Amino acid sequence: MRTFNKTPLALGVAAGMAMLVASTGAQADSTGTDLNLSAHTIAGGMAGAAYTRPQEASAAVFGNPATLTQFPGVNFNFGAAHIFLQQIEVETTTVTGAANGANALGLPTYAATNTHTSSATSDADNYIIPTLGISLQVSPKLFLGLGLEADAGLGADYRNDPISLTGMDAAGLASVGYGEDLTIPLLVEVISFNANVAAAYQATEKLSLGASVTIGFGLAQLGTAGETTGLSAALTDVGGNTPTFDGLAPAVGAPGLVGNDAGFNIFSDFGGTTSSVHDIGLGWSLGATYEVNDNITTSLAVKSAVEYQFDDIISFESSYAQVLGAATLGAPASGIGAGLQHLDIEQPLEVIAGIAYEKGGLLVEADVIWKNWSDASAYEDVYEDQFKIALGAQYKVDKWSFRAGYSWSEEILKDTPNNTLGTLNGVGSIPLGDTALATDAALEALGLPAGLGFVDGAAVDVVELVQMSLVPVIYQHNVTAGVGYNFTDAVSVNAFASYAFAEEDSRSLETLIEVVNLAGPAGVADGANLLPVVGLPTIDTVTNDGFNSLSVKQDLGGEIFVGVGINVALP
Repeated sequence: MRTFNKTPLALGVAAGMAMLVASTGAQADSTGTDLNLSAHTIAGGMAGAAYTRPQEASAAVFGNPATLTQFPGVNFNFGAAHIFLQQIEVETTTVTGAANGANALGLPTYAATNTHTSSATSDADNYIIPTLGISLQVSPKLFLGLGLEADAGLGADYRNDPISLTGMDAAGLASVGYGEDLTIPLLVEVISFNANVAAAYQATEKLSLGASVTIGFGLAQLGTAGETTGLSAALTDVGGNTPTFDGLAPAVGAPGLVGNDAGFNIFSDFGGTTSSVHDIGLGWSLGATYEVNDNITTSLAVKSAVEYQFDDIISFESSYAQVLGAATLGAPASGIGAGLQHLDIEQPLEVIAGIAYEKGGLLVEADVIWKNWSDASAYEDVYEDQFKIALGAQYKVDKWSFRAGYSWSEEILKDTPNNTLGTLNGVGSIPLGDTALATDAALEALGLPAGLGFVDGAAVDVVELVQMSLVPVIYQHNVTAGVGYNFTDAVSVNAFASYAFAEEDSRSLETLIEVVNLAGPAGVADGANLLPVVGLPTIDTVTNDGFNSLSVKQDLGGEIFVGVGINVALP
């Protein structure tokens, strides 16, 4: 009997640790930074509805710690879930046509004549998510638990298929006078491993209280990997001619918006090189359950945010100081905010309420989860607060358990995101946040009209591009099924499968397309200044079409989730 007590636990811990180590080579779910309990083997078959009456120790340790009082004796489980992402595709569409007038600022407008579309597919499509949990009853009223899991993650990889900003083939590029496309090989990988230590106390016959401490280990990459042309592709047309317009008066020696006479240009490069970095974060959870009667249990839990501070994650070649130096006619200073930057990424605070009904072999549970994305570092710039509803059911007959579930998630992407990501001053040569606003002010001091706001507007467009390519958490509907078999009273094997239905979303990059027009050979007739700036050169005679609009769409295919694991329950 003593050997039986030790062997399953020892083998299970070893196997669980091996899966956790192996999974660091692949990242967690790119379709949702928080997995909640959807990757746990039994909870996964019930759509993650396991915050009130969980059926495995790991779901208690990482869900509502007060539910540990529902696990007498010694309990252990480990498992792994495999995510298959059918498709993560970014589609870019541009509409071009001949010049047909000017807007209120005097910028040229173009007819909507020709539509160009291209797509880029992410290579991030295959992940392993491990779970491990152990619970121990140390007295009639006190219960302890510990566990390891991959709690959250994000992944997209466009290195082999860079995103096109024009959506054009060679013929389309030639129609607007471009010699090459504007491409961005974006890359993001974020994963959060959590180790939890939990305790629960049976305060009364009906009330249980619990708490847990979380130690998180985060890994991250963000930026571009490979050549990125940015708007430097617009500096030379198909005939080898260099456009004269750079957006600023060369007489003051200022860098251009996209020109090449100053050598330090605001929109010349979208690239921000990245490296793999890591950090440790801390968090906590508090929970309570209350048995209304023999069949109904209610629950409430709060899970704190876990923040990671990733140092030197992405580079920025700051143009702000050069622009400011030109605006004051002084010598350009060293780049403000230039070099490698740090980024704080925070998994959000969650509040979970649930209710469960259990009678005989039937268990039905409903949980409501609120996620405080609007106060989570970095995510607050692209996401808004979100509700998730998880519904699950289980029916036991003889040695078999059958499970089903459904979850719904509220739309998460902000319609209009902020002009930065967390603490970043910029990416590549493009300013973000306060640096973008300050750059616009400096450009205004050089003579560009007030209210033009090219840099800040383009910064918002860049973040919208990030929404559609790197953080498209847009799945809303998910269905699940699971099955379990008890080999003995102590040992069971469980498996589940889930499917998240395909979704899509899109954004219009209105300012960025204006910048693309200013960068390229398209423009107004020779002899007419595009903007009323002293010393501003005129535009070459128009022989090319210009851009009417630019939009980017995320086409997120269905997600298949399958998992298997073992549970051991000892007296």
